[in-house]
Amino acid sequence: MELYNKLIGKKLLILGGIKKITDIVIRAKKMGVYVYVADYDENSPAKAEADESVLLNVLDVDAVVEFCKANKIDGITTGFVDILLKPCFDACQRLNLPFYATEKMIEVSTDKIEFKKMCKKYDIPVPKTYPVSKENYIEMATKLDYPVFVKPMDGSGSRGASVCRTEEDYINQAKIALSFSKKEEILVEEYLEGVDFILDYILVDGTPYLLSMFDRRVCLDRPSAINHANLLISPSYKIDHYLDTIHPNVTKMFKEMGFKNGLIFMQGYTNGDKITFFEMGCRLGGTFPEVDEYFIGMNPMDMLINFALSGEMINKKECHRFNAKFNGCGGVVNLLVKENGKTIKSIKGIDEVCNIKEVQHCIKNMNVGESFEVKKITDKPVAIFYLAADSFEEFKNTVQQIYNTVKVDNADGESMLRPVYEIELLKDEDYLR
Repeated sequence: MELYNKLIGKKLLILGGIKKITDIVIRAKKMGVYVYVADYDENSPAKAEADESVLLNVLDVDAVVEFCKANKIDGITTGFVDILLKPCFDACQRLNLPFYATEKMIEVSTDKIEFKKMCKKYDIPVPKTYPVSKENYIEMATKLDYPVFVKPMDGSGSRGASVCRTEEDYINQAKIALSFSKKEEILVEEYLEGVDFILDYILVDGTPYLLSMFDRRVCLDRPSAINHANLLISPSYKIDHYLDTIHPNVTKMFKEMGFKNGLIFMQGYTNGDKITFFEMGCRLGGTFPEVDEYFIGMNPMDMLINFALSGEMINKKECHRFNAKFNGCGGVVNLLVKENGKTIKSIKGIDEVCNIKEVQHCIKNMNVGESFEVKKITDKPVAIFYLAADSFEEFKNTVQQIYNTVKVDNADGESMLRPVYEIELLKDEDYLR
């Protein structure tokens, strides 16, 4: 944290107060920053950790600007939610404060058509895509090659997204996807198969560095390309192939598009030697900062806080630390609860798991008395564990220990956890390096 001593006493406004924002608040306070958290909900989880909570419509840029002027705010940032990127950018522009994302970064990361156009220009593979509107979605049903993947044109977090294998599936899912789109438009893509992956780039003064590449492993009973994989593992088993083939095109794209600072994640599939991208974001969300910090000694969350308050990601002398291949094995375990699995009566084992040395961080998302029904999200973890192990064998042993230890039951004594990804399905030769 001594890297950021110059931030002590500065005032940071964070837009949005969801559970994940709590980590940003805690990191900023450890740097000596005075933190405000603002949104429309006085009970937002992150507000409990803030120095001050603010009841404010953060989509109202005029209101954000007025608050910042009145309270002499030194910087504004946000994380995890696409819709907050533009108001954050606009407020920073009006106040002459630094914000890492450019207007073009926000456009291509929130407009799936623009993202695909940009990728095609730089020979970065993307799936065949069919833009569909409310007016023509039914007539498209007979023109598609199934299976296809349907999602809202302007959606995020996998809301309203699903695989469709028949015309009937498509028509039903298209209605759902349209309900999540303000534009009343959806994207229909060829359905990609293989191993889902997510990678992060950190940009420092115009130079992109690959920060990490995680494989997203999903149980067979769940569709891929959803917001929570059962298990994530890094470095990806295809990282060498990616670095040798597509990575140069991606870095060229970022540079020529004028992306100079910040964080960009991209999501796609590997299938044999074929790599295809379908998504991009310029916010926290694909990142696993505690895992990155273990292996490279730097936390991307800290860098975004630093940029908001100083206009600098990190001293370029530190950039030699970036190494997406890691020196060991990192990962994430999402323990998901069943939909309509009744109400949680007991949760056991989370504190015990948090004391395992390979577990770097834990987010507990649900408590006794809660239940889960699909509404605006596709699934929900009761807890998320971030792992960093010195070897793949240690990683597998830790994952199995988590599976054996955490128990979540309802009042009838039935487990409320969804099936976990069986680590025996992983091929050791893919990850043992």
